[in-house]
Amino acid sequence: MIGLRVVARHPMRGSRLLVLPLMVALAGCTSEPERSARTVRDDAPAEKADSKTPTHDPIARNYDAQGKLLPSDDYVVGIRLPRGSELSREDELHHVYRIQAPIDKVLAYIGPMMVTGNVERRGKGAIYKRASVRGSEVNPTKVDVSILEVGSRLTRISVTEFPPPPKHVPSSDHTKAAAQESFRTLD
Repeated sequence: MIGLRVVARHPMRGSRLLVLPLMVALAGCTSEPERSARTVRDDAPAEKADSKTPTHDPIARNYDAQGKLLPSDDYVVGIRLPRGSELSREDELHHVYRIQAPIDKVLAYIGPMMVTGNVERRGKGAIYKRASVRGSEVNPTKVDVSILEVGSRLTRISVTEFPPPPKHVPSSDHTKAAAQESFRTLD
């Protein structure tokens, strides 16, 4: 065999190249977990972690998609108040509410509920006198409802109830007889 030379490889020569990356990889590993990593134990309830996160209530919308006021669940003398109405003061027959809304939106909401022929305009607002509430014709209570502007976006809704009529109403004959008797005594 001419010119052939057999080169035998040393068995440790190739393994030196593998040892270096293996040493680098082992140097990066530790037996302790990182301190900043959050650990969750299996015996801890999952709800406890969730209770710390703040829950946000859904935002109560006062307007619909067309920009009209939405009704609330509050009623006063048969009038369903718009959302966002806050009681300002109240006594037996007088109820005053305030709402953060433009007066034209409040008038557009409450106006169609009122049945009356006597509407008095006051600036941008209105007073519905001796009105009854649409939908409560069975036992209508007469009310005065005033919707007045307090500020640029603050509106006052005032509802004054009239006392119900007396249960016993004298007949017209009885009233005429009483009037004639009083005229006789004047002479």
